[in-house]
Amino acid sequence: MILSKPFDRGELIDFDSPTCAIKPVVNTSEKPKGNFHQLGQRKVTIFRDGNQLILQIGEKKWNLSSQDVVLRYSHIFSKKVTVFEVELDGENFSIEYDAWWADIPSFEPVEPEMDEDEDFMGYIYAVWMNKTLQNNLISSWS
Repeated sequence: MILSKPFDRGELIDFDSPTCAIKPVVNTSEKPKGNFHQLGQRKVTIFRDGNQLILQIGEKKWNLSSQDVVLRYSHIFSKKVTVFEVELDGENFSIEYDAWWADIPSFEPVEPEMDEDEDFMGYIYAVWMNKTLQNNLISSWS
């Protein structure tokens, strides 16, 4: 499936969901079905599958459109890290990584709305919070 890399100049990749394999795309007339981001060693995607919006981190997948999925996105300011969590049916998946602002000297992270523009996981969280945006993405990635 063709995915866009919005945090990497919109480059396109061919992503195989079952194996998490990626290949660069040279020429295609195929429209992207979602977005991809490499977070450290983790491959993170958000894509359309039928009428669902799927979040995939590595081989784990969640239906973002489901009311049973709960996402949490927060910062530990003293450690300059971000924590992203997915909870479903009592199971919790969590990743911790350097905050997008960690290397900016004397930066005061007081504008949370910047997270979705600067951090792909902040973008995922913003999509999860906004059902209208979810529906728009499902339509545009058809």
